[in-house]
Amino acid sequence: MLRIGSRDCNLVGLPRRPSGTPLFIGPRVRYAHLVTLPLLEQLSAPPPRASLGDFPSPTEDHPALAASLGLEQLVVKRDDLNGTPFGGNKLRALEWLLPAAGPVVVSMGGYGSTWCAALAATAAERGQRASVALFPQPWSAPVAGVLSWTLAAGHVVLASSRWTFPMAVAHAWAAARRKGPVSWIPAGGATPLAILGSVNAALEFAGQMDAAGSRPEAIVVPLGSGGTSAGLLVGAWLAGWDVEICAVRVTDPWVANRWRVLTLAERTLRLLRRYGLDVRPGSARLRVVGEYLGDGYGHPTPDALRSVALAAAEGIALEVTYGAKAFSALARLAASFRRICFWHTFDRRLVSGPGGEHPLLREARAYAESLWPHQKST
Repeated sequence: MLRIGSRDCNLVGLPRRPSGTPLFIGPRVRYAHLVTLPLLEQLSAPPPRASLGDFPSPTEDHPALAASLGLEQLVVKRDDLNGTPFGGNKLRALEWLLPAAGPVVVSMGGYGSTWCAALAATAAERGQRASVALFPQPWSAPVAGVLSWTLAAGHVVLASSRWTFPMAVAHAWAAARRKGPVSWIPAGGATPLAILGSVNAALEFAGQMDAAGSRPEAIVVPLGSGGTSAGLLVGAWLAGWDVEICAVRVTDPWVANRWRVLTLAERTLRLLRRYGLDVRPGSARLRVVGEYLGDGYGHPTPDALRSVALAAAEGIALEVTYGAKAFSALARLAASFRRICFWHTFDRRLVSGPGGEHPLLREARAYAESLWPHQKST
């Protein structure tokens, strides 16, 4: 048995080994996987939850990459590997959201929204239906792959531009109403109920790092809709962790900003109190990093493209919308921190798609390339 604070957690799928012996898998250290839904243990009457992901997700140490970035330690939280047929941080949110939703769910995102892909796929598995409105973003292989998953499992309304997007949302809602009672979930699933998944993720990660004997000084995560950053912050407060959540902006500042993340965190604290857990803000703090957005959401930057190549050499597949921009901040943050965790959420399995060619895939590409005809991305 391993102990996290006062709680016992078994090892899953791993042979028993002498206490204190490190677990080696391949060339990098993967810290022991703990069977843990620690947040559930602390809620007196938790809300319903569906089991969608494979938790805990692996945590890896990358010493060579750390040295190249000027760090003493770089830990990568592999939330890209937390599910089947694909993983990602959105599975953690959907475990809490879908049981509370009706038979038809409406939401929105970009063409390459991993949130919409995960929503459509997991809703279909549960006998629910997703209807989503999508706005254009620069075209790339990851965008095409993610969109093909969304098209395969849900009803999709494409906007040809940002200006036609409100009408696309209205059409998605109208189509959903014809199928039954409708539940609305905002982009990215950024609601207090969904954020419980990221709170649990922070506790899960703290347990893995305690088992390894060292907690990072900072966690670097992409900042889009803000739910993951808010949940990691609340989870760090709950774990009593003196850590800085470095949220790297990957979309417009009016969406991705400090006020929004802290508001989501405060709303999540209120929700936790309803379920019997009184959490107060602690020493963990939020830093919004805003220098890596470039021309906007989904637009590649030179830093992001370099990050894709650097991470690929270590077996980490990044895309330029979220992960690569957040990864780009690591070198600058090395001036402030010696031990950093990079929270990785994009699963390379999304790029291949579920198979088949949907007519709307060609239409989406035509819209995107008409808006950004010379875009080069990965």
